[in-house]
Amino acid sequence: MEVLEQQLLVLKLRALQPSCLSFGDQPFWGERVHARGVGPPPIPVNEFSRAKLVDAIKIMLDPKVKECAEDLSKAMENEDGATGAVNAFFKHLPRRKPEPSPAPAPSSFFSFRKWFGCG
Repeated sequence: MEVLEQQLLVLKLRALQPSCLSFGDQPFWGERVHARGVGPPPIPVNEFSRAKLVDAIKIMLDPKVKECAEDLSKAMENEDGATGAVNAFFKHLPRRKPEPSPAPAPSSFFSFRKWFGCG
């Protein structure tokens, strides 16, 4: 479901539409949408009310929000999301194979020779 929600969000933004998220991973993507100025802040489920929904819709109808959505859509036109995701994945991989850890030195505390006076 998460991938579907993300794809829907991308399609809405590319279509120059402000967005209001209402389920799933709403807090994360809702904050991203709000931070970019293309939608209202997310409404936590336990705080949801008719008044807050009306306020969110009013924010989405604001011409400034529409303008931000248009600007973001233009910025996304030449973006290759799949390539960006692959590059982000490889960015976090180690550049070279890590050296194996050295074997721990044997402990003399549990030595049979020490305990039985042989060494």
